[in-house]
Amino acid sequence: MSITRIAQAANVSYATAWRIINNRPCSSEEAIAAVRKAMGQLGYKPAEGASKRGRRAMGSDGIRTRNIALLHLREGTGISTTVLNRVQRMLADINLNLIFAHGTGADVLPQAVRAGNVDGILGYGQLHPDTSNEKISRIPAVWMMSRSDSQQDPWGDRIKPDHSAIGHIAANYLLKRGHTKLAYMNPDVGLPVYQHRLQAFHETVSESAVSLQVFGVSGSTDFDYIAERLVAQWLECTPRPTGIFVPVDRITICVMRHLERAGIETGKDVDVVSCDNEREILSLMRNPPPSIDLNRTTIARLAVERLLWRMKNGTASPSVVITVTPTLVSSEHSKRT
Repeated sequence: MSITRIAQAANVSYATAWRIINNRPCSSEEAIAAVRKAMGQLGYKPAEGASKRGRRAMGSDGIRTRNIALLHLREGTGISTTVLNRVQRMLADINLNLIFAHGTGADVLPQAVRAGNVDGILGYGQLHPDTSNEKISRIPAVWMMSRSDSQQDPWGDRIKPDHSAIGHIAANYLLKRGHTKLAYMNPDVGLPVYQHRLQAFHETVSESAVSLQVFGVSGSTDFDYIAERLVAQWLECTPRPTGIFVPVDRITICVMRHLERAGIETGKDVDVVSCDNEREILSLMRNPPPSIDLNRTTIARLAVERLLWRMKNGTASPSVVITVTPTLVSSEHSKRT
């Protein structure tokens, strides 16, 4: 039984129901009577050990407020939507309430998080460095996906894709297709995620008698411009690589358009392999390439499971990083799903 159900039955806000249940001041006698009536009808009893004047006692499972902060700490994409929706469903299934916030600045954190009045934090991305304090760092936390830099998280665990495996999968796909001249199109040379994928791609290629050209762009967020520059570099190369790895679908779709404008037919003149398996984007391509699936549902599930473990066992044990193995998805499968 949750406070949310009591609030709904009494037709009051969650905050009002929480104050009344925890014997905090409430100016509305009508609200007090409605909440107490709902508690009786639904058979709700406050947790044993709860203080009438202090904070609610924490249970053996690490749950005190039943509130989890779900923080979306970077730009929204199809990937983030999938991960966050899955997390929301899982938390709702175990009767935990969500406090949601979206943004990248230091002011994004809800007051409940700043005051340490949540049982846990699930963060998509990374926390702004200016937001951390002693109260916040005591909250069990799990971060999802990869950081945008090469730094370590100040606290908490992280669940992320295995970027080395992504590079190996892409290289092996093109090698098995018989290509002897490969290219890696890096849409942001300053982003560690793409550098990790490149390193693994290069390691796999270097084990064979195969040449590798690396094309890169930096300092731009214009996807079409990035793709135009990458394709221009490829066109100037002699001889041109016949196998290309573009490590993100959002750039791949633009690369495919610029190749087509240059009279290059993918699947015939050149093979492309992509990454992220964003089906909405792939469906817009006339001849979508195979794309590496990050297995976002698994990332979301492991993040929730790990947070529940942290809430129960505390934050004293060392932080862990769990990597999830990706999967190559064929273009035929992408069209069907």
